[in-house]
Amino acid sequence: MDGIDQPLLVVRVTRTGGFAGLRRQWAVEATSEDEAQAWWPLVEACPWDAAPGDGYPDGFVYEVQANDREATLPERQVDGPWRELVDAVVHHAP
Repeated sequence: MDGIDQPLLVVRVTRTGGFAGLRRQWAVEATSEDEAQAWWPLVEACPWDAAPGDGYPDGFVYEVQANDREATLPERQVDGPWRELVDAVVHHAP
């Protein structure tokens, strides 16, 4: 190995849309077991299989990825565990 720690968990949030079609992206990478363990409860709490995929005109759409999981949510559906995960990523992203 080249000495660089590979992340155990990568959580990425991309927000697109709005009136101007703006795109913002935030990500956190957990490179240690302790960091990954801190993020997994937020990831696991989200209903990945039940995530709606519809947007609405001029509204924001969030793409949320956590390793091999992926969901696309209109802004009005980013609540509960989704809101907690999105807010945590936005807050902790470099």
